[in-house]
Amino acid sequence: MDDRPPALSFAALDARIEAMPDGPASILKTPRILYWLNILGSVAIVFGLLPFLLVQFLTPQWWMVQMAQVGVWSAGLLYAPGILRGLVVMAREFWHWRIKLVAQSDHDLAQFRGLRTWLQAFPRTELEEHRNFARFAHERLGSKLVLLMGGIERAGILPVLVAGFFLLREVDGLGIESLADVPLWQGVLAPFLVITWWMGVMAVRMRLTHELYVMVLTDALEHDTEEPASTLIAERRECQVIESSDP
Repeated sequence: MDDRPPALSFAALDARIEAMPDGPASILKTPRILYWLNILGSVAIVFGLLPFLLVQFLTPQWWMVQMAQVGVWSAGLLYAPGILRGLVVMAREFWHWRIKLVAQSDHDLAQFRGLRTWLQAFPRTELEEHRNFARFAHERLGSKLVLLMGGIERAGILPVLVAGFFLLREVDGLGIESLADVPLWQGVLAPFLVITWWMGVMAVRMRLTHELYVMVLTDALEHDTEEPASTLIAERRECQVIESSDP
């Protein structure tokens, strides 16, 4: 049964890619529940850092101290399952990384061959149009990312670690008096680092998605087995000339 839609779209292409099995490396994929726990952990860090910003404009209160303490403990509890799972998985996969890499490469190659065959059923003009748009969107988003964030996304998770270290250091023995001693630049910088990091993560994921679209569409175009229309027309004309010249 042909499951090809009547016209190519990014929605259909993305659904096709998402339907592909992950293969041997599926264990490295973060479970959905841990993904949301990590998001909530980052929110908890921002929540715990807000008192250091609020104290710059408001009179220090005891509820600010409690807010910071709740934020740091909540972040620790929310991040803990993902960190523990990551350590266990990496320790188990480390010794057999070469075997797993080879198996995953064979699996991915077979899946992309099937995706290539599915894409080649569409007209070449549609493939080129979607490939060019995805390439343009990838470059455009990269320019916006540099303008808005200045390349901070290349620091990886370091901004969150810096903000977490700042929160842990300040929350130890925290009181109303010590809360008021936090410099303005630290109170502003720490929440900004976490928020900016999450913006960078989402932007990089979008760029990687566009890059994947470009890769699979280019692969389908380069391995297109259909003969160009101009070649077919030339061959037909040649056959007509030969037939007309026969006695």
